Amino acid sequence: MKKSLSKKVVLVYNVKNTFVCKDIKLLEKIGFTVLLIHSPPYRDPFRFFYNRTKELVLSCFYLPISKGIFSWFNDYHTTIPVLMAKLFKKPITIIIGGYDAVANTRLKYGIFSKNNARQKLARWNLKRSHSIWVVHKTLSEGCSFAKAQTNTNSGIKNFVPDLSTPIKEIPTAYDSNFWKKENKKAPKSILTVANIFDRRTFERKGIPIFFDLAERLPHFKFTLAGLKKKFFLGSIPKNVRILGEQNTEQLKRLYGGHTYYFQGSVIEGLPNVLCEAMLCECIPIGNRVFGIPEVIGDTGLIFEGTKDIDKVCSFLKLEKKGLSIKARNRIKIQYPIERRKEEFKNSLTEINSNE
Repeated sequence: MKKSLSKKVVLVYNVKNTFVCKDIKLLEKIGFTVLLIHSPPYRDPFRFFYNRTKELVLSCFYLPISKGIFSWFNDYHTTIPVLMAKLFKKPITIIIGGYDAVANTRLKYGIFSKNNARQKLARWNLKRSHSIWVVHKTLSEGCSFAKAQTNTNSGIKNFVPDLSTPIKEIPTAYDSNFWKKENKKAPKSILTVANIFDRRTFERKGIPIFFDLAERLPHFKFTLAGLKKKFFLGSIPKNVRILGEQNTEQLKRLYGGHTYYFQGSVIEGLPNVLCEAMLCECIPIGNRVFGIPEVIGDTGLIFEGTKDIDKVCSFLKLEKKGLSIKARNRIKIQYPIERRKEEFKNSLTEINSNE
């Protein structure tokens, strides 16, 4: 046991999201000490270059004593670790989560939305990494429904057509022992959760559709959770409750107390909140883009953008038996913690065998 705990691996990330924290715990559970390089996405020049210096120094210190590197998302924070991994002859795996595989020029969203240095570095990183993980296959191959709905281009293979780095679909995973219904669900209640801090995120997460539904269904109760900053939301329907950021316990209570979960995102990877809500027996309603329809399957409703708003209203008015339990079971089977843990084990075993 002591020998396995002496193993070290580096994890580079820009935002400490829930899935980053889960991966840190998974790596620790399989016996690795995780050396962290955290580079928040600062825009001001001083802190930007401070991050690059920190990445250089920590890479020089960590890499000689590590088995390899995992980088959550492909951005500025990935470039120096990729360069140093090459120098120290250590493998680096880039985990693609969403914004690093899309381009929407209207929303100015995605690494590939502008032909600039950031995009060029992202391409360089992908070509020189040891392997690439995508949380859903559409982030590799592209999503035609996102293109049709919002003119969103996607898929790293489309942005980097000469890419030869091995790509593997490794979805995120969810703890069904924690995410479970523990309170009574309110009838005719619909929840959506999104970390909203600007108008662009408001639109990207499909909140205008959510508000439209609320206007059409005044006898339903709607909850929007995750508002990070107060900004002008426009006209908010009277039956919509607005909540700020929620911790995991608060989220579990929210999921458990709502009958439906709405994922109206127009751009997404594999939405964590949708999977968590389904484990808490919410009946899912989601837009047919990226990983959303695969998560939902036959356990709820899949719609196609604003044109299907009447279809969503009709679905909500129908009686639905057994879908809540079916939704929970789908996530338990499709996205178990053990599967992702095995992928990390296999990746690190391959590294060990190549040393």
